[in-house]
Amino acid sequence: MDSTTPPSEFTLIDTHGFKKNKKVKRVLPDWLAKPTVVSVDLKHLEVPIDGIPELDPALVQKLKNKGCTHFFPVQNQLVPWIIKTQKHWDYRWLRDLCISAPTGSGKTLSYVLPIIQTLKTFSRHQLRALIVLPTKDLAVQVFKVFLYYIKNAFNLRVLLLESQNTTLEKEKERIVQYDSSLGWTDLVDIIVTTPGRLVDHLYYTEGFSLKNLRFLVLDEADSFTNILQNEWLHKVNDSLAYNGPTICTLNTLNESPQRTQRLLFSATLTQDPEKLKFLKLFEPKLFTSIIKRKNTQLLTDATGTDEPVRGDFVGKYTTPKELKEYMVLCPEENKPLTLYHLIRSKGLKRVICFVKSKIEVHRLTRLLCKLSEFDTNNSPLRVNEISSDVTQKAHSGYIKQFSDGKIDVLICTDSLARGIDIELISCVILYNVPKYPKNYIHRIGRTARAGHKGKAITFVTPEHKELFENVLNSAGKTSLKNMKVDISDLEQYEQMYIDALKAIKTESTQKPKTVSKRRLKKKKQLKK
Repeated sequence: MDSTTPPSEFTLIDTHGFKKNKKVKRVLPDWLAKPTVVSVDLKHLEVPIDGIPELDPALVQKLKNKGCTHFFPVQNQLVPWIIKTQKHWDYRWLRDLCISAPTGSGKTLSYVLPIIQTLKTFSRHQLRALIVLPTKDLAVQVFKVFLYYIKNAFNLRVLLLESQNTTLEKEKERIVQYDSSLGWTDLVDIIVTTPGRLVDHLYYTEGFSLKNLRFLVLDEADSFTNILQNEWLHKVNDSLAYNGPTICTLNTLNESPQRTQRLLFSATLTQDPEKLKFLKLFEPKLFTSIIKRKNTQLLTDATGTDEPVRGDFVGKYTTPKELKEYMVLCPEENKPLTLYHLIRSKGLKRVICFVKSKIEVHRLTRLLCKLSEFDTNNSPLRVNEISSDVTQKAHSGYIKQFSDGKIDVLICTDSLARGIDIELISCVILYNVPKYPKNYIHRIGRTARAGHKGKAITFVTPEHKELFENVLNSAGKTSLKNMKVDISDLEQYEQMYIDALKAIKTESTQKPKTVSKRRLKKKKQLKK
């Protein structure tokens, strides 16, 4: 550059002092930052089964027939709250509810009971409650709960919408009928469904309407908060009698005094207000179980009570007090024998083992069975598998056998990770480190349910140790106890392992390839 050139008017970057921006702490809405806290103590229950006066004696008797003696904390707080607020249906918009509580804490009954109690007084069948769940297995489970509490006690009809065994046309005949004088009329009061089947009826079933809904329940609600993957919710919102603005004025009340009350339930409720915004919640109220964490900041209010600092969502992830969590550090190649050793050395029964793919489910199941065959020092190990390749009939059969104690270990994918209630699972083993805290919380939540003790063991390879620490940190957990398994503990199984692998390889080469019925059906459809 020539020396006569005038100096640049631009600021030179290398002479400018940069300072690191201060991290801005987010401020959550009051309803998220200051929830109503629900106890997680399921050992010292205070409210007996006949301690909620709002409940019909027939429902109380049904609970007693089930062997229930006391309500769990989440049921004790929610059941009377929902019943009382529903009494204002005719002249006031009802607040929506979000419930974040550990798996196995009794969330299902906390909406089943008040829905039945509210709807039992109506003499005419009309679709007034819609319960949406992310999977078919969960929908079947909740449907059976409704069926038990309604049967031979109330003039209510509950219907399960599912695509596997019933056609859309046959379901339509059970949902609505056409009357020449009245037009389309409802035949059911409560519908339990998955999103896909619900949308099918909204599009193709003439006369199917959500205009009279009093309850919209989203169970496992966090799976419905991804806007891009859940366009069905927009279709449901459009089908309701009135969504309206999130701010209620006198004019909106005059236009539509009734508005469907939304009830969101989850063990891992999102803390992102933007994700909840599209649900169009009205003056939402949060009930959450809280476990004090070491890294939770507290402030003291005027009454001397410790409260979480705004921005710290206390109900993000909670697990039962009765759950003991462990980790086992081992290399990838030692995982199969480590699993077998833990089952044998600790006498584990009723074990659920989660793996990452259905191929690995099948391989691990075969290997454990073969190891058991060659193990002459122990009784046979009863192992079975559950994945999308297993038929629904076999799936249900394995669950029943497991519950009856006829299967020791179930190897499965995440199809069993959400909400499925299998009685008395003593141990959950995570064969692979989950990528996200939600996955971890839901998997370990299959045990330590309803006040029972349980343990969760995660296999962690050296390369995934940092990932697992990040998952635990995001879930609000500082550290897990390390369950040590030495190489010397596995040496006793070395020859068995070699023999088992040889036997599996021999069987694989001798066995002719078979095509599943499902694939044959698909091939026939493609040919047509």
